Amino acid sequence: MGNNLDELLKHALTPVDEPDFWLNQRIVNRVKEQRTMTNKNKRRFPAVAAIAALVMCLSSATVYAALMYLHPAEVAEEVQDTKLSEVFLGENATIINETQNYGEYRVSLLSMVSGESLSDHPYYNNGVIKADRTYAVVAIENEDGTPMPETMEDSYGELEFFASPLIGGYQPAFYNIASMSGNYTDITEDGVLYRLLECDNVEIFADHTLYLCVTEGVFYNTEAYNYDKVTGKISRNEEYKGLNALFVLPMDGSKADPVKASEYISGLGIKTDIAEAKVAVEEEILESIIVDVAEDEDKGAEVVEYALQFVGNPYAWGCDSLTEGTDSSGFTKSIYEYFGISLEHDSRKQMEAGIEVDSVNNAKAGDLVFYDTPAHVAIYVGDELVVHSMPQEGICISEVDFDEVAGVRRILD
Repeated sequence: MGNNLDELLKHALTPVDEPDFWLNQRIVNRVKEQRTMTNKNKRRFPAVAAIAALVMCLSSATVYAALMYLHPAEVAEEVQDTKLSEVFLGENATIINETQNYGEYRVSLLSMVSGESLSDHPYYNNGVIKADRTYAVVAIENEDGTPMPETMEDSYGELEFFASPLIGGYQPAFYNIASMSGNYTDITEDGVLYRLLECDNVEIFADHTLYLCVTEGVFYNTEAYNYDKVTGKISRNEEYKGLNALFVLPMDGSKADPVKASEYISGLGIKTDIAEAKVAVEEEILESIIVDVAEDEDKGAEVVEYALQFVGNPYAWGCDSLTEGTDSSGFTKSIYEYFGISLEHDSRKQMEAGIEVDSVNNAKAGDLVFYDTPAHVAIYVGDELVVHSMPQEGICISEVDFDEVAGVRRILD
């Protein structure tokens, strides 16, 4: 009977109008009052039945999730984090309560909150507190109603879940909770697994599309999701048969901080598949390249010749000075600006400029070569070399395949 009621409620609730925060909170409080009169380990069906009519009238999946699961504040209290519990009850917390069913599981993203010093249990990294964090609470249950185990298995026990924020525009296989100082705590109550997860504050990326994924396993599952290297969009692999829930996080774009975000990404120092030996080639190559392009009257060679004179100058996120410091898109922007061509200071937008070259094998001097781990752009020199601005090396010459090429664009006629 209880499981049937769950299913009836779930199918009856179609999101139409979103109840406001305080309406949801009043409903949750009524459930809490009912819960105090029942055993903690029992399903809370009496409370659900008592206000089922109200749920039906509101027709909101948000209210369904609010009724069927612990409030995020209660989850934080269960893990003995009173400070975070109070934060989840405050106006800065975003109540989401979105539910998705994939594989054999029902997954609900209940709430998230970001900010400084929100927890009684700060995260330490090399002995230093990382205070600026994002917290989220996810509920996972078996779709058939059977209880989740009290403890999750390790990687050899097969049953484990990976839940992580993802950043649109950054390869999710490399930029996820594992690289963003992530941590999580699981509790199981009434057959539902609750995960309280945390990582470095993702609000600085609020000008990107932000996601939260939930899959089986202990690592990011590249088969469960698709990543579009051109648009930076992350999506579910519809052909994947297992759990691959993907939520779009509601973010306040005004909280984006592109400069801080760029510095953060740079500070992670993720090299992905980059071969270190290919990043900065021998300096003696520079003279031979200059001689070669000086003999060529092609406009692209002029671009390359101009760009090469800045090799050795520093790298700087968010800047476009060829002498004092520039990032990769600032470098290409400033080089082409010298030739009267306007490019935006954004590698992904630069990837829409000019015309597409079908393969790096057909690249010519002056073409822009793009990489996606993370978004990066370089100028093709010739002889399978590029010139670009790199975080550790500054403006340097590298082999074109120092990382996986995502595309080539010809800017010059």
